[in-house]
Amino acid sequence: MTLLVAAACGGAGNRYQGMDAEALYRMATEEYAENEFANAADALDRILIAYADWERLPDARMLLAHAHYGDGDYLTARSEYVRFLDRYGGHEDAVVAALGVCRSLAALSPDMPRDQVFTRDAITVCRNVLLDYQGTRQAIDAAGLANSMRLKLAEKEYLTADFYFRRKLYFSAIKYYEFVVDLFAETDFAPKSLAGIYYSNVAIGYEDEAEAAKLRLLERYPESPEAASMRSNASGS
Repeated sequence: MTLLVAAACGGAGNRYQGMDAEALYRMATEEYAENEFANAADALDRILIAYADWERLPDARMLLAHAHYGDGDYLTARSEYVRFLDRYGGHEDAVVAALGVCRSLAALSPDMPRDQVFTRDAITVCRNVLLDYQGTRQAIDAAGLANSMRLKLAEKEYLTADFYFRRKLYFSAIKYYEFVVDLFAETDFAPKSLAGIYYSNVAIGYEDEAEAAKLRLLERYPESPEAASMRSNASGS
């Protein structure tokens, strides 16, 4: 029994016995290419522990972050990308690590209606990548992720407003519709929200406020389906 336990505990170490850092890195690269991300991470961890002075340590740490991301362990991937930036901020791959943090946070963004803390963090980090690394492909990718995360937040606020509207809680609905209009004016949810404000005020009997919302919709988003619907209703067709 003692021999069996010892063999089990030493299995992972025996796999790498006699391998130097270069051999371990080659193994990790091959494992990564074959989508064996956990195995790649194990080999890279071995390098970081046993060969802390290896000259290609930044490459190993970057690949380790990629491996965790590929394995769907986005929290650990984020930590490894951040660790790379902390230790090798001047490295040419710092922009890759920065985008890695952005991508990891975006991947952690949960489905609605769960709390969107990671979504908000992703927007902040991705925007920083855009500002810090302007002109790079990574900056373009980060901008796209930031926009998609903003769209997600806009949808969350709109769905909250719609929840209250369908339950005839019109004052609460208006509050959340206004959030969307004020904070996410560039999204398709803004004209939807102005239409929601209009119909909420109609239901309450606030004709002046309803008319004001209608004018805002027609002036700001004249090409939107909501504006077209409003004009159609006004014409009696």
